[in-house]
This record gives sequence, structure tokens and C-alpha cells, in this order.
Amino acid sequence: SSTLPEQKERKNHPQLREDYTFENFVIGENNSFAANAALAIAKNPGTAYNPCLIYGGVGLGKTHLMQAIGNLAWKEKGCKIIYITAENFTNEFVESIKNNKTTDFKNKYRNADMLLIDDIHFLQKKIETQEELFHTFNALYDAKKQIMFTCDRPVSELKNLSERLRSRFEWGLIADIQPPDIETRIAILRNRARLDNLDVDDEIIQFIAEHVVSNIRELEGSLTRVVAYSQLRRRPLTLELTIEALRDLLPDVRKKEITPQIIKSTVA
Repeated sequence: SSTLPEQKERKNHPQLREDYTFENFVIGENNSFAANAALAIAKNPGTAYNPCLIYGGVGLGKTHLMQAIGNLAWKEKGCKIIYITAENFTNEFVESIKNNKTTDFKNKYRNADMLLIDDIHFLQKKIETQEELFHTFNALYDAKKQIMFTCDRPVSELKNLSERLRSRFEWGLIADIQPPDIETRIAILRNRARLDNLDVDDEIIQFIAEHVVSNIRELEGSLTRVVAYSQLRRRPLTLELTIEALRDLLPDVRKKEITPQIIKSTVA
């Protein structure tokens, strides 16, 4: 009976989003290399791809992929996972200096089985934090513990990062995530609709996928906006309503004014 509480606790890691799993991650040409590497890391942490760095623009799924690794390793292997943003890592380090608790800070991070740090571009110009991360990295790497980072650009472009820390980031596997193509965008929207139990016509999904191309966050946000617009106005979810709901967000939709002539030619 003593193992039951531990099994219960493992259902959800306190620092990780429960819905950030591999099952909910849509793989396309834009991210398949990073996704397959992430799955391999989750199954065998600290071995082939250590360290690993995934980079790409905002809202493309880097955090989702990183947390999916943590969720799987936590549930299947019971690994001691620490997930943190670089900003919070910096804040914690500063607080530990202020409160004379740097030993506690070092012990916390150097005893992890898997350290996942999001948005390392934030560490630029943070000299002391970079120094601390350098030593933490070495301690974990020597102990064959998994280290993973995300960044919004290639490491070579992080000019205000110490050379030796930058070289550590480049030791292992580096994978990039590109914006999704239209097929992947359609798959992402269908997946979002499935997860939220929404009944959305294909023409609406096609329209959103064609007009929202920059990132996944905006893509899913547009679908949420359209559904909310439909519910709040108590109107059926149609293509016309979708155009109306997204007019303020999308320049090319904004230009497409609905005139009586367009309505006549469409319905007649």
C-alpha cells in the first residue's frame, strides 16, 4: 500500500501542464525531427541526445515538446524532473544570493534527473546566472543526467552569452521547429477541436488554416475566438460568422468587405 500514494502523485507533475503530451502534439514536416528526438529523450534520458536544444519562433510548440518529455519521463520512469523558464531560474538564483541560500539552490538543480530550461535567450547579459548554469550543466552532464533547453533563435545568434556556456549548448543535439505548413495547420485545428469536443465544419478549419500562418498559438486562439463569438452571439458556427469574428485580427480578411453584390453572387 505504501506505493499507492506515489503512483497517484505521478499522475500529474506539479510544474508541467497535463495536456502537454506527445499524444496532443501534431507532427508535421516542420517539427518531425525535433519531435522524434524528444520522444527518444523521454524514453532514454541522459543517453544519446544529451544535451538537447530546440529552437524556433514564438508559439511553434517548443514548450509543449519539452514538457511532453518531462511528462512521459515522470510517468513512465519516475524521474526527478525540474522544469523552469530561464527568467525564473535567474530570479531564484538572485533570491538565493540575497537570502544566503546558494547551497540550497545548487542542491536543488544539481540533484535533478532531468533539467528542462525554457527560453535560454533570456540569460543574455545575466553574467552570474550564466556562470551558475555553467557549473550546474557540468555537474548534471558528468552524472549522465538529461539536460534540455529551448531558445527562440539559433545559439550562434546569442551574442551576449559566454562562449563556454554557448559551447555547452552546442555539445549535443540541436533541432529547429519551423512554422507549420497548411496540412499541419489543418491537422492542428482538427486536433484542437477534438480535444475541446467541438463540432467544426471543414470549411471553417480550412479558412482559419489558410489565413493564420504565423504560429500555432495564434492558430488555436483564432479557433477559440470563433467558437466563443458563435456562443456569445447565439449564432450558428458558419463561414460567414468566422470571417466576421476574425475580421479585426486578419488584415486580408479585413480588406474583404461583404457587399450586397458579393452576397447576391454567392447565394444566387
